[in-house]
Amino acid sequence: MAGQILVKRIWQTELSTISRYNIPGTKISGYMLERPGPDTTTPNKRLRIPEGTYSLKWHATGKGSIKEFSPLPLLYNSAVPVTRYVLIHNGNQPKHTDGCLLIGGSKSVDFVGNSVNKLKELKAFLQKNGIENYKVIISSQYQ
Repeated sequence: MAGQILVKRIWQTELSTISRYNIPGTKISGYMLERPGPDTTTPNKRLRIPEGTYSLKWHATGKGSIKEFSPLPLLYNSAVPVTRYVLIHNGNQPKHTDGCLLIGGSKSVDFVGNSVNKLKELKAFLQKNGIENYKVIISSQYQ
């Protein structure tokens, strides 16, 4: 059975969606910031992806402030293809993502902090344990 990275959407504003994430059986946890809803499978809409279960693979990128952390985890499933390039990467505010998940260790309104450290933590874990052995499960529990 695949390991799980659980992403629970808790807070949303007109600008963003913030989730808590954790990897069961580890001490790895934090927050993810995504674009606001509604969910969409259509690329280039600057909206979040739908709830569901996503496979992971590494993706090399040369894009802006994320290239120094390449390769990055890429999420995909039957509804959201690899070619949508939904990544987990560093960033702090909604303007830093077009539909990817920004990872962080702290949160406030429309913001996640400590992003680079949390990205390095997740990458090290996935490199050690095999990215192909994990699924990201996104669900909603809004408060």
